[in-house]
Parts: sequence; C-alpha cells; structure tokens
Amino acid sequence: MNAKLITFSGIVTAFLGAGIGIVIANLLPSPYTSSMYKDLTQKYAIIGGVAGLLIGSSQEMVRELKQERDLEEDLLRDLNKAIRSTTNKDNY
Repeated sequence: MNAKLITFSGIVTAFLGAGIGIVIANLLPSPYTSSMYKDLTQKYAIIGGVAGLLIGSSQEMVRELKQERDLEEDLLRDLNKAIRSTTNKDNY
C-alpha cells in the first residue's frame, strides 16, 4: 500500500472535516451560556477533523486494497488460463 497517498488523503479530508465542523458551529449557534458550550467552534472543528482523517484514510486504504485484490485476481485468472491451455494441448 502507498502510505504517502493514504496520509495525504487523510490530511485533506481532515481539513475538509474541520471546515465542515466550523461551518456547522457557525450555522447552529448554541443558545446556552454555560462554560461547557463555549468554544464550540473549536470543538466542532476538532471533531470534524478527526472524523475526516479517519474517513479519508479508511477510504483510501480500502481503495488500495481493492486495487491489490484486483491485480491478484487478474494474475490468478491468467495463471488458470495458462494451465488450462497447456493441459488442453497435452490431451490432444
């Protein structure tokens, strides 16, 4: 697997997730004034960033694994064709 590509995908989606978190925090302001509800923009940005990092990295890893699996299946298919063609020649 390409670790650089997985890392890059995770970082890009982390920034997107953080941006979405900031937008949500600004669109839906909290009506409460307790100290727990202060700095919701930062909290939402962190949550969105972590979610984006996990989702982006996971998605890229699944894509990489699918490519590897497809290559292995193609190799096995080609090997199977080669074996069948040699056994068919031996039967005649």
